[in-house]
Amino acid sequence: MIRKSIRWPYVILVIAAAAAMSYASKSRLSIDMDITKSLPVNDRVIADAEYVMTRHPVKDRIVIDLSSSRGDTDTLVAGALAIERRFAESGLFRSVGLDEYRSIFPELISYIMENLPVLFTARELEEKVKPLLDPAKVRETLADNYAQLLNLEGIGQVNMMAADPLGLKNLVLARMAHLAPSRNIQVVQGHLVSSDGKHLLITAEPKGSATDTAVARKIDALIRSCAADLEKTYRPQGTSFTLTPVGAYRAALDNEDTARKDTEKAVLIATIGIIILLLVGFPRPFIGVLALLPAVLGTIAASFVYSLFSRDMSILAIGFGGTIISFTVDYGIAYLLFLDRPYETKGMEATKEVWGLGLLSMLTTAVSFAFLFISGFSALAQIGFFAAMGVVFTYIFVHTLFPVIFPVMPPAKRKGFVPLQRFVDRIMDSRSLLKVYAALAIFVFMLLFARTDFKVDLASMNTVSTATLKAEALVTKTWGNVLANLYLMTEARSVDDLQRRGDHAADGLNREVESGVLSAAFVPSMIFPGRDRMRENLAAWKAFWTPARVAALKRDMGEAARETGFASGAFDRFFKTVGRGDFRHRGIPEKYYSMLGIHQMEGGRSWAQFSVLKPGPSYRAESFYARVSSGPDTKLFDPSFFAERLGGIILSSFIRMALIVGAITAAVALLYLLDLKLTFISLAPTLFSLVCTLGTMKLLGMRPGIPAIIVAVIVIGMGTDYALYLVRAHQRYRDEAHLSVGLIRLTVFLSACSTMIGFGVLAIADHALLRNAGITLLLGIGYSFTGTALIVPPLLRRVYGPVSIPTGPFEPASREHAARVEGRYRTLEPYPRLFARYKMRFDPMFSELHQLLGSPKTIVDIGTGYGVPAAWLAELFPDARLYGIEPDETRLRIASWALGDRGTVEQGKAPDLPEFPGRADAVIAIDMIHYLDDGDLKLLLERAVKKLSPKGTIIIRGTVPGERRTILRTIELLWTRMRGLPVYYRSAEELARIMERQGFTVTVRDSISRSREEKWFLGSVNTKPARKAKKKR
Repeated sequence: MIRKSIRWPYVILVIAAAAAMSYASKSRLSIDMDITKSLPVNDRVIADAEYVMTRHPVKDRIVIDLSSSRGDTDTLVAGALAIERRFAESGLFRSVGLDEYRSIFPELISYIMENLPVLFTARELEEKVKPLLDPAKVRETLADNYAQLLNLEGIGQVNMMAADPLGLKNLVLARMAHLAPSRNIQVVQGHLVSSDGKHLLITAEPKGSATDTAVARKIDALIRSCAADLEKTYRPQGTSFTLTPVGAYRAALDNEDTARKDTEKAVLIATIGIIILLLVGFPRPFIGVLALLPAVLGTIAASFVYSLFSRDMSILAIGFGGTIISFTVDYGIAYLLFLDRPYETKGMEATKEVWGLGLLSMLTTAVSFAFLFISGFSALAQIGFFAAMGVVFTYIFVHTLFPVIFPVMPPAKRKGFVPLQRFVDRIMDSRSLLKVYAALAIFVFMLLFARTDFKVDLASMNTVSTATLKAEALVTKTWGNVLANLYLMTEARSVDDLQRRGDHAADGLNREVESGVLSAAFVPSMIFPGRDRMRENLAAWKAFWTPARVAALKRDMGEAARETGFASGAFDRFFKTVGRGDFRHRGIPEKYYSMLGIHQMEGGRSWAQFSVLKPGPSYRAESFYARVSSGPDTKLFDPSFFAERLGGIILSSFIRMALIVGAITAAVALLYLLDLKLTFISLAPTLFSLVCTLGTMKLLGMRPGIPAIIVAVIVIGMGTDYALYLVRAHQRYRDEAHLSVGLIRLTVFLSACSTMIGFGVLAIADHALLRNAGITLLLGIGYSFTGTALIVPPLLRRVYGPVSIPTGPFEPASREHAARVEGRYRTLEPYPRLFARYKMRFDPMFSELHQLLGSPKTIVDIGTGYGVPAAWLAELFPDARLYGIEPDETRLRIASWALGDRGTVEQGKAPDLPEFPGRADAVIAIDMIHYLDDGDLKLLLERAVKKLSPKGTIIIRGTVPGERRTILRTIELLWTRMRGLPVYYRSAEELARIMERQGFTVTVRDSISRSREEKWFLGSVNTKPARKAKKKR
């Protein structure tokens, strides 16, 4: 029976469309592993840091810490040479090891010794060179030099000592010392070895981007192969090697693997859990499982639409995307619970029942996620777009596709899992206020522990594995912490421009070092000065080396040379350099670019210089950043300051966003409900959830961080859904014992469980951010449901309970009269409440109608609508009974509630009359006869004349078009055309004539409002021959 009721061609078409969208989105989208792209760019500190990080030449560098069980340097070097050879042969790297630097470093030393006069400032000459000229220091230095010549380490250094006996070159090279990974290193056969001789450092620069997972996997396979080869070669000798690689490639692989595992795990477990839940909750399990269909379609459609605007999706968005179905499935659950009943149902009827109930919850959820757009983080903006579109598309699919796929559903043979429905009804029972007091007690208790002392830990955004974190810790411990450095990037159109800017920067950085702000700083101009700096340094050199100082040094060095064994004249070359004054400016040789941190930017239009600085004891990040990064072409990256600044931005952004989302959600709820009490009831569970979640985290020893702030935004939107479902259900059905109210309760329960299942899966994710978000969301949604079950039903019972209706006389059409009528609509949906209020305020009918009636006991209302005239008459005539007829089911329901026990409204349309006992004293037809053709109008009048008492009256208000169309008639014509309804406007004379022919004596009256086109047609039962209609003005 079920299979026959499903329109399978549409199902196949939908599946084909979903498959096409899924294929298109997958082919268009690529996973973005670079978390730095998620950083906000509207803050200069963050923008500069991102700019430097993404352009620094070492961002893709592979670093390998090599250690061996033997622990001797010769074995380490042998292993390193084997690895470097394999790397060079692989074709994956543009440079391997220190070969490039080994070949040019001797040339750099020769350059320094030849150009000593232009490499020292006046201050450096006084503070660093002058102490070396002390006679005792001269003797000590020459003695050390001579001792070196007698040892192996002095081989090849004779010329170097002759050119620089005092070691002035070491003062220049010391400026670059902090560029080494560690101060405590040694160079063994051209390789960097740790001070204890147990570790060797290997570096390599990939040709492609290390964040490209295709390149990263090749690099990873090569490293594993090298490790296997070393093991195969050296294991027979009793030696084993440990390769500990770190770099962007490893993070890229971890990101992809983590995302894939988390997504697959989340989708699989969440889907299985939700399916089991739906199998239990529905009379026909197969129907319940179909609730996943629109959720899956909505997620696919959201990813497809996203792919139309972007080709990259962040790893965080993909990880979160696996849980979207856990909260979008809510709309399918609500729809199918109303469709899967023990009696025959129709798809469109189910849509009419639930679309309005879910509309407000859809809006609040979508708005909450949409506000992630303004977070300033692209990854969170993607999550917001993805989730908001998923929610909207799922809601649309539920109410457009399901009615087509399930036009008619045969009766279910069972009622579903009855104990589950009983359990849900019991926990949402409204009879006792003790539940509210219990919720209040929990709230107050948790409030004592709830703290908003958020801790922003950027490590929570990291997706790397535990093994990678351990590898990074080992490299940092052995070779130093690069995060303690500052990175200064300067851009210019040419290297010469960089050199000129470097001269200016060198002076400033030297002052920072002297003041203790920096402990070390280096720019290439300190070795390759520009014209101006060269001229200043040379002038300082000449001023420093006075004839007397040169003569004294020659005397002291001559004496020391004779004492230590150096030949006379051994240092003539040095003194020739001291007196040299003909230096020609030269640019920075290209071969030194890489060593000095000079690189051509992508596109070849500019050059950049990357300088490494070390903070000193007086370093203050914010003030230093302001001084150094004043120009547009100079950018500073301070890892610690960056983390602090980013943390502050995240915290303030999300707190601000949570407040905005809360305000928007409250505003949407208030505008939709138009009732302060109901709005408070709807939002109370969310407040309960936020406080209890923060309190629980404190009790568990969890300090709220980025996930907690994100969750607060989401819970504000999603957490209100459950309360809004119950509020809307009570507005619609009024009776908590109503079967549909029970279905809504079951919907809320199943929705909460499915959402907790989805986010509970995130709680076991490997990704730290997703895991923490999952735990916090599990608490937040769980407390939202708990708060809804404890708070909402008892309070709704009090709001919707009986109220004392004012009695006693009042003036017809007075403010008191209108207030009493509005009281009948006070707990109904917003639109009929507003309609009733403004209808009575602006329609002149309510200032006229009481003048047209006597004291009727039985009133028949044709085309009752929302029942405003009927309710108005019910208040005016307390002893009267009212009987209405209305074709629209929604308006009929509203009118019935408004009339209460004062009358009944049945479904039908003119020319039919409602059933009522005896005869009517009055029949009213307000603003509806222009929908009747002449035949139906005559039949209506014929039936009315038969059901009226002898002194009864029919009161018709009809539109009589004037020469100029009014705004009201234009609006009505548009409305009727949209609905495809024919309209039959008649003149006053024509309508009066039709009424007279059907047995009425007719009086025509104009409306008191000159701007209205309506006229009143009063017809009394004619017991005499027809006469011409009278017209009153």
